[in-house]
Amino acid sequence: MTTINPVSNVQTTDQDLVELAGFHAYRHYQTGKIITVNDKIFKVVDTQYGMSSGLDAVTVQNHETKELTVVYIGSEDNKDWIDTNAKLLADTPPAQVGDAQDYFDWVNTNLGKVDSVTGNSLGGGLTNAVAIENPQVKAVTLNPAILPAGLVDPTMMYDNITNYYSRFDFLTSTEESLGLGNRIPGKKYSINNGVPLLSMIAPNHTGYVDPDKDGNFVIEVGIKGQPGHGFIHIGADDHIVTSIWTGQPIYGGYSEKIEINQENMILLSNGIRDQVKGRITNVQEYISNSVSIVEDENAKFSQRVTTLQETFQQKLEEIAVDPLFKGIAETGAIIKAAIDDLIDLLNKAEERCLILNSILNSKPAELIEFITSTNISVETLFAPARDYLNQLKQDVDYLVASAHNILYNEIPELFRGGTDNFVDAVVGELAAHYNVLKINKEEVYTQLTEYEAQVNDIANSFINRDVSLADAIHSGATPGERVDAVQKTEIKTIQESSYLVIGMKMKEVQVELAHNTIVTVGTTILRPILSRLERIVLLIEAALTAIIVAVKAAQNIAIYGNPISLLMSIFTDYEQRVKSAVASALEPLVEMEVLMESLRVGFNRMHTNLPEMLDNFKPYLDTAIFEPAKFENVRLYNVATLAILDEMELLFNEIIYQLADEKANAIEETLEVSKNVLGNLQILKEQVDRGTL
Repeated sequence: MTTINPVSNVQTTDQDLVELAGFHAYRHYQTGKIITVNDKIFKVVDTQYGMSSGLDAVTVQNHETKELTVVYIGSEDNKDWIDTNAKLLADTPPAQVGDAQDYFDWVNTNLGKVDSVTGNSLGGGLTNAVAIENPQVKAVTLNPAILPAGLVDPTMMYDNITNYYSRFDFLTSTEESLGLGNRIPGKKYSINNGVPLLSMIAPNHTGYVDPDKDGNFVIEVGIKGQPGHGFIHIGADDHIVTSIWTGQPIYGGYSEKIEINQENMILLSNGIRDQVKGRITNVQEYISNSVSIVEDENAKFSQRVTTLQETFQQKLEEIAVDPLFKGIAETGAIIKAAIDDLIDLLNKAEERCLILNSILNSKPAELIEFITSTNISVETLFAPARDYLNQLKQDVDYLVASAHNILYNEIPELFRGGTDNFVDAVVGELAAHYNVLKINKEEVYTQLTEYEAQVNDIANSFINRDVSLADAIHSGATPGERVDAVQKTEIKTIQESSYLVIGMKMKEVQVELAHNTIVTVGTTILRPILSRLERIVLLIEAALTAIIVAVKAAQNIAIYGNPISLLMSIFTDYEQRVKSAVASALEPLVEMEVLMESLRVGFNRMHTNLPEMLDNFKPYLDTAIFEPAKFENVRLYNVATLAILDEMELLFNEIIYQLADEKANAIEETLEVSKNVLGNLQILKEQVDRGTL
């Protein structure tokens, strides 16, 4: 068994090189600048900006170890992207590759032996080009550009090169999808930094944003003061998982076996405290923020339903484009009052037509009737119109009642669904799932705390055993059997969750189902009523037209129907009386025509525009079921949580590997606990993963 000495924490690590490449490279430091990288002090000892090829580079020195690192700077302007990146697809190395090698040689000659090279993006490509020619130099890149065809030898391993791909980086994912990954030499490891947001394309590629006042590379989620507001750590180097014992990245297989002794058990205990529990604290924070968002949406359920109802009512009224239809889904008071006005106007017209008949049938009108019979059949003409108006009133009542039913019965039901048929499907499902997660995250943290203490006690027992043995040797006595108290870690399995089985797609499914329902209900219930109302309005208009025609015809016959009428108009006021009565009878009828036209146009618009209104209602459903920005924030927190749990799974697989061959009872017990912790982390990871899909 090989004993591995822990790497000094002052040496320049992969994490340091990644931060230098992705963040510090773009700060445009001047020579002499002192910078801090992961609590280590570096000094900028040389800069090379603005070469004719576009090459930019800086050289930094680790203050403690004096290691020299050349940092090649990535794409920052159009010259880099257009001139050099395009040439990376060609067969001839671009000028920057040659300049990068020349600068490396210059540093080696004038400043001292270069220990490492690093770069991001185009800088990563230049780093790899230099590392190919200098296999003695350690090279670390973050999201590197590809090298020109022919520069990478496919038979070579290039063990001195390590490339880190950010999970959401557009460049490396595109390179690999195009089958160009063979033009990136060396080892390739995926790390879980970044977030899946279009606005984060650049930080996902460089691995960093500007640090906060405490020096943390975080992005803000939500709005300050609102539930769920918080920060997600995205710095690329924070997501490189390293061995607790050696400090080396643990990708692509396990690290070399260590000796299980007091020193290494202390390292394990400290690693659980710092690397594991520290990250699990972030997990707790992310989950708590998600819970706050879900609880806030849950508290606003009535408000969300009311807002959706108000929106539906508003949109239904708007498609008629007439104030008569305001409140059509509530009481319909305005349109019902308008119909009552129509009935009153019809009654008024009928009364006036009876007066007109009395004039037509009075002397000397009897003489005219003897010659040319004329009369208005009031009952025959007005009865159909009155019947139609009463039918219109009934159908409007039905329309209002149907719209009201949709508003207060159907719309609340659009929220219902989920595993337990929640009244608020998406929020209820998430709340139930997070109730399990809240318990599980605390269980995991408690188990890790016990595990840390157990490992620390075992480490102490190594010391006590050695002390006891030394005392026995010194005194010449027989060593006693000394048993130290060791913290026991409870072996347990965290709860399963029966919720969120289709992941965050649940909301999409619920919105689609709700939209299909509202379209079906609106189409099958409201459109037939609107179609019938259109027909009734047309019948009323036709009846009104018949009355108006009859009244006007009576006037023409009475006044101009025979010569005696002409004589009477000369010697009496007969003509004036008839015209006045006709005008009086027509007045309410004309007013009715105007009102009926408004109703006909309104019903027609509603009938015609309703399908489009229902089709366009989907975004309002989406917002009401769960506000999209907040839903996305829940998903972002889940993505960040999943990244950490994925890293913890890597770390515990390494721990289990290192403990696996030890036969001591205490170590075997620790191994079993480690496996149990890993199992719980995997359960929690799977449950969180449901919230990222």
